Amino acid sequence: MPSDARAQQAREHHRVSAGLTAQAAQHRVQRDTLVRKLRAEAPAKWTYKALAAAVGCSPELIAVIVHGANPPAW
Repeated sequence: MPSDARAQQAREHHRVSAGLTAQAAQHRVQRDTLVRKLRAEAPAKWTYKALAAAVGCSPELIAVIVHGANPPAW
């Protein structure tokens, strides 16, 4: 079966995307660890809203990070 340049390009994009997926997962772990530490050390300072603004995400995501799969009811 002859090799097609498009198939080779698709394979390369697949390879790169798999690496980026793993890298993104590592960044999420680091983000979550830092958010949990900040919240644990100074919960009055690092409210969900303050953390969300500092990190650049929603307060709902902060709640999920802090509480895991069971965020508090709003």
